[in-house]
Amino acid sequence: MNSHGCKPVVLKMWISDPEMGRIFPNVDFITFHKHNISGLTIKCNFTPNYIIKMKELALKIYTLSQELILNPRAFWRLHADSKESRDEFFKNLLLPLLAAVLVAVFFGEFFRSDYFRILVAALWVIREVALFAALYFVGVYGTNELIKFYGYQDKTAALEKLVSYSLVPFLLVSIVTGFLPFFYFLDVFGIYGFYIFLMGGRRLLQFPKEQRDSLILKIIVANWIIFGILSFSTAKLLMLLD
Repeated sequence: MNSHGCKPVVLKMWISDPEMGRIFPNVDFITFHKHNISGLTIKCNFTPNYIIKMKELALKIYTLSQELILNPRAFWRLHADSKESRDEFFKNLLLPLLAAVLVAVFFGEFFRSDYFRILVAALWVIREVALFAALYFVGVYGTNELIKFYGYQDKTAALEKLVSYSLVPFLLVSIVTGFLPFFYFLDVFGIYGFYIFLMGGRRLLQFPKEQRDSLILKIIVANWIIFGILSFSTAKLLMLLD
């Protein structure tokens, strides 16, 4: 902290040596000055650290989503045994996607009519949060109770992974339809998340093989009914404000 109350900033630079043909990435200015390097071409990177982290997270989510959607079977073969906590799923996947959905929904509703509707846009944002919460918590804890009702052991950890990844198609489609409401018909592609749940459930839920698909389909149908009722009823209520 300097005399002005500001934290010192260490600049990261790309340093290239044209004679030796070498590039030294992310060398800080202090190191550069200490060694008194001369005759080099310097390109400073002034990008704030939080921007760099956001770009890295966005790239990670994009890569994971691509693998998950294009080939769910291969995805689950690779990720079935990985160990992630609920906090990691929320921090590194669900909350960033949900934030993008909320921004898209807000601005999509805000500019949809001839007058700017901040209150209505905010209500649609609240609806998206409620639907997400219902999909996640009913999908994990409600489904776990259903599984125990059928006489099987607690599956909370497996369900947290299954529900987190199966929500990805729903959230990605919601970004598009939220910002461009006239593409509402694309919401049907969110159903693809149930297929992802089915593929992962075969590996993670460990039901007897003769009952496995039947139980997973019952879980999917129960969750789909709850989500459908909530989605339809809340949409109808908000449409009354139009």
